[in-house]
Amino acid sequence: MVQANRVKLLAIVGCTAVGKSETALKLARQFNGELIGADSMQIYKGFDIGTGKLTKDECSGIVHKMIDIVDGDADFSVGEYVELAKKEIQKTIDCGKTPIVVGGTGLYVYSLLSGCNFADTPKDEMFRRALKITAHFFGQSVMHELLNKVDGVSAQKISANDGKRVIRALEIYHLCGKPKSDAVVRDKPYDDLTIVLTLPRPLLYERINARVKKMFDDGLIHETKGLLKYKDCGSMQALGYKQIASDLTAPREYLEAITAQKTRNYAKRQTTYFNNMKLNKVFIDARNYEQVVDVARRFWGIGNE
Repeated sequence: MVQANRVKLLAIVGCTAVGKSETALKLARQFNGELIGADSMQIYKGFDIGTGKLTKDECSGIVHKMIDIVDGDADFSVGEYVELAKKEIQKTIDCGKTPIVVGGTGLYVYSLLSGCNFADTPKDEMFRRALKITAHFFGQSVMHELLNKVDGVSAQKISANDGKRVIRALEIYHLCGKPKSDAVVRDKPYDDLTIVLTLPRPLLYERINARVKKMFDDGLIHETKGLLKYKDCGSMQALGYKQIASDLTAPREYLEAITAQKTRNYAKRQTTYFNNMKLNKVFIDARNYEQVVDVARRFWGIGNE
């Protein structure tokens, strides 16, 4: 049963290039809102062009939180995101503004809205270091197979290529003696609604290709070269940066094409995640802003002006 004293929290999500930021900005302007970012790459300072951060001109006075909060070498966890985001949401409410979560990192959105509390789960730096060494010599697939044996639920949700989260899940199992899904405390703090923006695949891919081209036009290669000190960090796994950093001598045409391809593949994975995400959600065509407004009004309990 819905508790009357809970904050109503709206999230705007969807795959890359679908139009999340533009839609959320319009809502924020119309309903006195502030944006709470939910993007695992926009948290890094200096990673601007390739992550599609909104510029100050684009925001035009709308506050966008949870952006540029850590350096590129930071080991930032989902639990840390949830704790910081909750604080920023409360600050937004205290200022009389409407918080609107926006981003494409499904795990961030799900963890925040479902009430997963990773902050209280223990840590063992020595054990984690040992797992990283093991992964280096035997490969990520072996670590993922190991996770699947002890925590099949988490293994299904975590990609075999996501070494950081595979290791964290193994660490939790090692310390708690039970799977991550059982060890995590759940305390659902919000009455939430997630609007998943969609587009027909051909149009989405068109937008992705155009977006990637613009990023390269805007200087993504130059930006990446200025961030090479983070080459071995998780931040450099962001699409575009990874492809450029791995082959600095490759021609732009090749780098742009491979980045667009990888981004389209990523959009497929995002779509699958949002389709399966167990939250209160509604799917809306990204071109239908009027429907987004109508759904938001009804959720917030606001009448038509």
